[in-house]
Amino acid sequence: MKIRVAHILYYLAPAGKEIGIVKLLNGLDPDLFEGSLIILEKIYDDLGLDRNKTEVTVLNQPRGNDFLLPFKLAGILKKGKYDIVHTHAWGTLVEGVLGAKLAGIPVIIHGEHGTFHRTGKRKTAQKLFFNWADRLLSVSDVLANDISKTIGIKRDRFFTIMNGVDTDKFKPDEEKRKFYRTQYALSADTILIGTVGRPTAVKNQQLMVKALPSLVKKFGDVRFMSIGMTPRNSLRGDLESLAKKLGVFDRLIFTGPQSDIPGFLNAFDLFVLPSLSEGCSNVIQEAMATALPIVASNVGGTPELLTHNQTGLLFESDNVQKLEETIIRLLQDKELRQALGQNARQKTEEDFSLESMITAYQDFYRSLIKK
Repeated sequence: MKIRVAHILYYLAPAGKEIGIVKLLNGLDPDLFEGSLIILEKIYDDLGLDRNKTEVTVLNQPRGNDFLLPFKLAGILKKGKYDIVHTHAWGTLVEGVLGAKLAGIPVIIHGEHGTFHRTGKRKTAQKLFFNWADRLLSVSDVLANDISKTIGIKRDRFFTIMNGVDTDKFKPDEEKRKFYRTQYALSADTILIGTVGRPTAVKNQQLMVKALPSLVKKFGDVRFMSIGMTPRNSLRGDLESLAKKLGVFDRLIFTGPQSDIPGFLNAFDLFVLPSLSEGCSNVIQEAMATALPIVASNVGGTPELLTHNQTGLLFESDNVQKLEETIIRLLQDKELRQALGQNARQKTEEDFSLESMITAYQDFYRSLIKK
């Protein structure tokens, strides 16, 4: 018999955690698994989810606490006769784990993907419900270590499965580079520094905007492109206001969400991720697979993906001077850019393939359910 697995997400939108779960659901072996996705709020973007493989339930919950939600989930989970319920991050932890307990689900897994609560009542709630889950998953060892130390959970309760990237989809492509640079009227000499991610506080894109004036002064034709949007808490307006204040508004390109991320990545000369917190960044892996030189803040699971001076360059988080210095070093050294990009591509092929990620999840699920 097939193993029935239900994933619970708060919403579905273009973000790392959500993209990773869609990749997993699309890749599950249909001869071994039946995958379902339960969305508590709504779907903003289906991210290419294969509806023929995955049953989707959307609850359209309003924001705020609903004390009946665990009971609603319990009814859905019991009806679905699931073997495994897999919740993801704070947004589904309490209601998801409690609902699965009420439904008598044999195995409850909770996964953490990056940012978690370090203080207050939510920290206490995390510890309680982490302990209620049968298994805990993390997307990086660094994140697991941090949660264990901060929340007070035994480290051996965490199992790590890192994200994976489709290296056939994300790869160097000179034709796409030419196409997208032409679309935005970028000359061959324009230096395009880019990032992919929601313009929210944790992604810290304002640091890159702050670095732009000195880069423009030193190199001339420099642009910063930000790809992505968020359904709430967007800082795009704040970033544009900051750019105007610094005199670099004309150097800023916001594209909004895009479907052809592999194509846009090829248009970049340099990929930057200045986040304040990361788990196992999908977009870093995608930039690595595209053979881009990468500059990223030394936070979370990022140093597990990037080896400094080998597959990318790391800088001190939230330090604009260090960011500027690191970018300048790369832009002045073509051989270093090429070497980092080539090494990054090789690393993804060897260690971060999508196939290896899906296999790891399937093996993990099968180890918990004997059928």
